[in-house]
Amino acid sequence: MRRTRLRAVLGALLLTLLALLGAAPGATAAPATTTTPATTLPIEYHTDTAVDPVHHRLYIADRVSGSVVVTDFDGRIVRTLPGLPGAADLVLSPDARTLYVALSLGDAIVALDTATYRTKARYATGTGAPTGPVRLALVDGTLWFSYGEQWESNLGSLTLGRRPVVRLAHLPWGTWAGPPMLLSSPTAPGLVIAAEQYSSAGTVTVYDVTSGAPVVRTTQDNPGGIYDVRDLALSPDGRTLLAVSGAPYHHVALRLADLSVEHTYPTGAYPNAAAVAPDGTVAAGVDRSYGEDVLLFAPGAGTPSQVIDVNPGSGVSLRGHGLVWSPDGTRLFALTGEYQAPLALHVITP
Repeated sequence: MRRTRLRAVLGALLLTLLALLGAAPGATAAPATTTTPATTLPIEYHTDTAVDPVHHRLYIADRVSGSVVVTDFDGRIVRTLPGLPGAADLVLSPDARTLYVALSLGDAIVALDTATYRTKARYATGTGAPTGPVRLALVDGTLWFSYGEQWESNLGSLTLGRRPVVRLAHLPWGTWAGPPMLLSSPTAPGLVIAAEQYSSAGTVTVYDVTSGAPVVRTTQDNPGGIYDVRDLALSPDGRTLLAVSGAPYHHVALRLADLSVEHTYPTGAYPNAAAVAPDGTVAAGVDRSYGEDVLLFAPGAGTPSQVIDVNPGSGVSLRGHGLVWSPDGTRLFALTGEYQAPLALHVITP
């Protein structure tokens, strides 16, 4: 009788373990990981997150309330910075002393001191558009920004220094269906990557901006079959671009040189976030109300090394563009909350 009961208990445990490991596509050998308790954030709508490696701070922008929430790396709220109308995107200076905030409802970019949180400068962008700067990318002392509405959206630049200069690119009408998502990195010098967020064309364009004007180096519609882009991330060497779209149901890795497909990470429906750690570990996020919503992959792997349920049993989804690594790769920060659910910050230690 005791042996029969023992076999039954062991069998039930084995079935439970297999169910957990098989919840995500391709995750049969991946250990499941949950997170620390979440921090509820005093904001309504997350638009971007920046990581400060010097002060060990996280900056989270909220376009709706016009504020930036500051937390430490353990998820504790340090303070909230109000008075930033339409705070839509964030970029840190290379020395982490200045946080640049795109004010989509203020037609300006604000520079905040990361030590005191005071405003150091406010730069009018002069777009004249209903929607001012929406996305930012910093390249060699110049902030590039996207702005505008629908097919009148465009690019501009703000050259920083003692005498700041604003230039509008005046790309042809219809180049973008809305302000494109922007990305840059010191490992991809002189380049700004732009991606369509508002059209099924899913256009990705790599601009060479070394001349002070955006010159197309390579462009492609629907690379790897993606549609409207939800997130972008670069590999540490700057050679591989992760372009995340709700479909197809995997994360696509593109060669930055020609936007051809280099690899696909099997994640299932619906991809909405990506972040790459300093050692190349890919954090691939999906929009699932229940079950594992973050999968970790070694570079070029075909199966995840870990699958993570950020908010177990809650029915609350991972937010698009809602993953970011700490500079040393020991923590993965994830943001959840949609459709009236409170926004929350999760600190994951894989």
